[in-house]
Amino acid sequence: MSENDRWFMNAYLRILLPKAQSAAGVSLIEHTMAEGFAVPLHVHNDEEETFYLLDGKVRFRVGERTFEAGGGESLHVPAGTVHGFRVISPTARFLSISNGRFEDMVREASVEAGAAALPPAAPFTEADQQKLAAICNRNGIEFVGPPID
Repeated sequence: MSENDRWFMNAYLRILLPKAQSAAGVSLIEHTMAEGFAVPLHVHNDEEETFYLLDGKVRFRVGERTFEAGGGESLHVPAGTVHGFRVISPTARFLSISNGRFEDMVREASVEAGAAALPPAAPFTEADQQKLAAICNRNGIEFVGPPID
């Protein structure tokens, strides 16, 4: 394992291209998540985010639109757009491409992975949510609502 293999909440993230290695400050991160994994509705104030689904099925909300996407599909979220997602298949894997502080937030809010697999399942407490919200705010990401169903 390396410092680029991360356990983020109940997900396994692998930073394939750290922004420090990109002249444009772009990060490429592979996400592996189990069914039910969801993030609160949020906004990246100063960066765009693009998703490419490798396998599994994910329900997204981007702006006012809610839809499902699966392997081989992609979507783009402009900076300042409310979005969130929930994994609706047993597992899902996708790539995210961003051009700002998302990678910084991931590194701050995660720990180095002990294996190239999902971490041991653990409850996500109210204290965990508050800590994550503070880390996100420091990195230009603002929570604006609960996770989608």
